[in-house]
Amino acid sequence: MTSSKSGPPGSSGGISGSIAGDLEPCGACGRSVAPRALFCHACGAAQPPRPLDPFTRLGLERRFDIDLDQLAKQHAGFSRAMDPERFAARGPRQQANAKAQADALHDAYEVLRDPIRRAHALLALLGGTPVTDDEDEEIADLAARLARADDAPELDRIGLDLGQRVEACIKYLPPAFRKAQGTGSADGNALEGAARILARLERLEAMAADARARRVARTQPHP
Repeated sequence: MTSSKSGPPGSSGGISGSIAGDLEPCGACGRSVAPRALFCHACGAAQPPRPLDPFTRLGLERRFDIDLDQLAKQHAGFSRAMDPERFAARGPRQQANAKAQADALHDAYEVLRDPIRRAHALLALLGGTPVTDDEDEEIADLAARLARADDAPELDRIGLDLGQRVEACIKYLPPAFRKAQGTGSADGNALEGAARILARLERLEAMAADARARRVARTQPHP
């Protein structure tokens, strides 16, 4: 990856600029523009966003255990660079491109800040397939326990138990993905292992949300 300024001429921001890939001509000056370029480094024109995975769009390594502080900084820096108001003097087309870039950056940020969405994005990039038919007796027992729960203290206990299991799954995902990526090309068996942890995480998170909703319903005054 090369580094270059990420604002139009006259700016002083220094944010990572372009990546290797198919170059396309700038719509304003015709010079070649790299896939992740926010603007043309020759004329400063805001470019429409290209189809990119969320990691690449925000200049981060494709891995599950990303630095969330760095994610926030990257998002904030790129978003400031593509504030449509910075391109007001360049006309409505430039402002529209800048807004489209800012929206794409925000979408990528929302994916990467959420562990489940981040794991799905990485799984897809590695060629993995989500698990939909995983039989898990422990999950089934927890679901039955939640279905029987009829008072606030029991819902609190179940919610705490589910929360701990959710955190455990999130903790297990980084080494699972590192194992899958460790050989330089995705390991099919290790990738399936990561997919199974992800499936378990999703089911636990769904039950935790259900427990929270039912707990709130029991504390709300009845009309």
